[in-house]
Amino acid sequence: MQLLPRLCVATSNAATGDGDGENISGSTNGGSSKQLATAVSSSSSTVSTSSSAAAAAAVSEASSSTSLPSLPSLSAATTASLAASLVHVTTLLPLPAAAATASAAAVVAAVDSASAHGIVVARPASVALHDLSTLEATSSSDSADAAAAAGSVKCVAHLHGGAAAVTGHQDGRLRLWRVSSRAPARLRLAAALPTVSDRLRRFPVPSNHVVIRRHHRRLWIEHADTVSGVAASADGRLLFSVSWDKTLKVWALPSLRCLQSLPAHDDAVNAVAVAPDGTVYTGSADRRVRVWAPRPAPDKARRARSKRPAYHLVATLSRHTAAVNAVAVGCGGQALYTGGNDRSIVVWEREDSASHMVAVGALRGHRKAVLSIACAAGGLVVSGSADQTVRAWRRAADGRGYACVAVIDGHGTAVRSVAAAPVPAQKQRRGGGDGGGDDEEWRVCSASFDGEVRVWSLRVSGL
Repeated sequence: MQLLPRLCVATSNAATGDGDGENISGSTNGGSSKQLATAVSSSSSTVSTSSSAAAAAAVSEASSSTSLPSLPSLSAATTASLAASLVHVTTLLPLPAAAATASAAAVVAAVDSASAHGIVVARPASVALHDLSTLEATSSSDSADAAAAAGSVKCVAHLHGGAAAVTGHQDGRLRLWRVSSRAPARLRLAAALPTVSDRLRRFPVPSNHVVIRRHHRRLWIEHADTVSGVAASADGRLLFSVSWDKTLKVWALPSLRCLQSLPAHDDAVNAVAVAPDGTVYTGSADRRVRVWAPRPAPDKARRARSKRPAYHLVATLSRHTAAVNAVAVGCGGQALYTGGNDRSIVVWEREDSASHMVAVGALRGHRKAVLSIACAAGGLVVSGSADQTVRAWRRAADGRGYACVAVIDGHGTAVRSVAAAPVPAQKQRRGGGDGGGDDEEWRVCSASFDGEVRVWSLRVSGL
């Protein structure tokens, strides 16, 4: 079998070798076995290590290497005229009280809508919206709401078209946060999903109770384990959540009712992403990526009467050799990026066939498991890994290859979450950069298991 080609072409001093580092063991049964492992290696930057012991308690060292995926070759991008510059903008440290706990890990998500540009930072003790240009917290939760949502935060997503965010927690609940209309600086806890009204409405019906394990039942609208991923549709009408209980759930907005629960995978589901057309992708510890789409109604009249989009399985994608930890959609839904414990990011492209997506190659360079992936406008792909680094990849204009434009080494623990958002053109001009008219700038945000959130300014020109 032919090993996957290396699509990364370095344009800086960073190395692009495949590496033989250890991987993160896949998630199986039990909460403790699902904890991600982190790399214990030195960092070139000076960071605070006061919370390293707490982060180490939540992760475990990998024990063996995993083979790389095998795929047909794919030519790399030509980067002779490509230049990139990277500047560390700021570091958002956790609160002292949160940093002392074992669940201080942070997660981030980009806010990129017509009305606002920024990032969402979620920690066990707080949730905050930050402006993209100033990086100041425009809205944040207060202590009372933080106490009500106490517990490890596993994922966060911004709701499109509104000043709201959703977080997924280890207790199996989703929490909705909205900017207060009376006090815009406050991010209030609006609801916890499933809501009390939804649970009371379904509780009397015996068929709504499902067997979780022997002598233990739950409502089908409840997650029975940690919520590991959450994503919202482009129109803001649907919310999707996945969990270590192996299910995918569909929620209606703004009613906050659970519409559907699907047995998605054979093992813990680690990530979910939604394309602009509503197609949903899930990645799991069973090494598979599955594609879900609304079942088409037979006629317009029935479609008009139906308020519940019935999602069904469209395709199963199998190219990874280990657990899949991250899923991201790019290029307007025409490209899919999946990362896993095999240290590779598999690149998929849309095709009109039963498989829905075809694997065209992979991005290599991380020495340990890929834990998170994010895409931004302009062909930028950002990945975070257990090797404590963040890599930025740029898609070629012709779409035939990728260039690794930056390798960020500054975290002291594994990078569990990344986000990226383009800086608006008018703000780039106001910043007075030295680049020409073809320069593009992004804010890259990375969060690690020790609760540290770093923000970087990435400028690429000449492609």
